[in-house]
Amino acid sequence: MTPWNVLRLHSTGALAQLNRIESGDTPYSSQGAMFNQMLRHWRTLARLTCGVALVCFLLWVYWRPAVHAYKFVLSAEYRRCVLQSRNYELEEKSTPLYVTLEYHGRLGNWMYSYASLLGIAKANAYIPYLSSSHPLVSYFSLTKIQANEAECLQKVYDDLPCTYNPDFMNLPAGNISIDGYVQSWKYFRFMDEEIRREFKMHAHLKTAAREQFWGYVGKYLKEGRLIISIHVRRGDVLRPEARRLGFTAAPKAYFDNAMNYMLERYPHSVFFVTSDDIHWCKENIIPPQKNGMPVPIVFSSSTTSWEDFAMLTLCNHSILSVGTFGWWSAWLANGHVVYYKEFPLPDTKIDFETNKEDYFPTHWVALSSSQSSKHLNLYFYFLFILLEFCLNQLFQC
Repeated sequence: MTPWNVLRLHSTGALAQLNRIESGDTPYSSQGAMFNQMLRHWRTLARLTCGVALVCFLLWVYWRPAVHAYKFVLSAEYRRCVLQSRNYELEEKSTPLYVTLEYHGRLGNWMYSYASLLGIAKANAYIPYLSSSHPLVSYFSLTKIQANEAECLQKVYDDLPCTYNPDFMNLPAGNISIDGYVQSWKYFRFMDEEIRREFKMHAHLKTAAREQFWGYVGKYLKEGRLIISIHVRRGDVLRPEARRLGFTAAPKAYFDNAMNYMLERYPHSVFFVTSDDIHWCKENIIPPQKNGMPVPIVFSSSTTSWEDFAMLTLCNHSILSVGTFGWWSAWLANGHVVYYKEFPLPDTKIDFETNKEDYFPTHWVALSSSQSSKHLNLYFYFLFILLEFCLNQLFQC
């Protein structure tokens, strides 16, 4: 048989085998049908996946314009606000714009937000205001107050409460409402004196605070002593949920270091302690020795946080634990300030949200609960002398 005949027989057999597969006469035909069906299903699924991905991409790119168009057509109020914003641009920004904020937290947070609001407004040439019902109005003679809300407020958010955000110094055109804590001294660093005038206490509160403060430390003031405040926050920051966020209470060792640090600079002083856990303070804040005599410590017995705050602002210098309450009492006292270096706890939510350079003024001093560097240097110095003495004795033997 010639090679040509062999090739023809093979090709004829292959063609017959293919015909049998297509007609379903072979044992492999059912498997082929299943494969083809699965292939069709996969193709359909791939098309659906690509379609959904395309729709999601288009929504991500165009959802803002789509929402804007929808609201512009259906909402007369929204349409009026958009036209007002356009007119502002066309009129070369001659119409005054307003900026306000939604308040969160407590006294220290409100004060920080208000001070930042004033700085942000000044940087943008906007008119700042708080609602006349804001709690700060009860304590301070604020001047940026109005009863009615500005129209067409656009909301902007502060995602990192204790970090300076330069974007706030260049706000979009329109009336703005800031939602967040906005807690950085850098927002108002160029207007300290104006902020101090804003946080002028109501006359009756200031008089009551001075009288109460004199009752605690009046005899020491007559002796010409300086008053160094110690604010100790414990209560809420000891809760497990607060620690998970990053809060922590400053320990006894920190206050010992801080008092010794202050006495090195201001030896003729008295410490004045306020706290939400005054019992712990009386047991743990021990009078340091100066010239062989214990330095006086006075503990506040006030039952209201405002009274403590007002008296803290009257002190000459300040030792802080954690929180904006103590922060603002120290800022208003305007003396030498020491704060707790180990707040917030590392790798926590507050740690992520806080830039210490933005939160604490650069001239404030950070101290930890470990020994001060001076004490450590003395320790290693005497250790070296002792080691040298022992080696000399060893070689002489």
